[in-house]
Amino acid sequence: MTIDKDVSFDADADRAAPDVSFGELLALMPDSVRDAFPPYRWQLEKLWELDLKVEPVEVADLIWMFDLPLWQLDGERFKVTPNQVAATPMNFRAPYQRVMDADLERPINLVAYRGRLVVLDGVHRLLKAHFLRRRWIEATIATATQLQSCAP
Repeated sequence: MTIDKDVSFDADADRAAPDVSFGELLALMPDSVRDAFPPYRWQLEKLWELDLKVEPVEVADLIWMFDLPLWQLDGERFKVTPNQVAATPMNFRAPYQRVMDADLERPINLVAYRGRLVVLDGVHRLLKAHFLRRRWIEATIATATQLQSCAP
């Protein structure tokens, strides 16, 4: 399914939430999201700079994250789950378009935390891989210690 090219929408609408401090972000997070992620601050650019091996990870091991309200809606954080986008893409045009535009050549970034793998960067890519019924997705896996080294 693709979005009709004749219908206009703001492709960045799901990224319009105002900047907040890390403490404010934690306060906004639903418990389910807060419990899923390591509780420390890190920078994505520093995560990308880590010398981590790219390896295949089973998509099925990560789809538990699709139940978490990870995405924004109308400038409000933590309002939409990937499963909601998958079930009714026309109700969530901007995040759906980001999923469909996602580059599966780029590995997703994971951290091992509390006995499972958590997606730090790449949920849109993961959902696209799931849509395409891929069994594996390329990923890097950081340890909690490596993630802590990515502090600002």
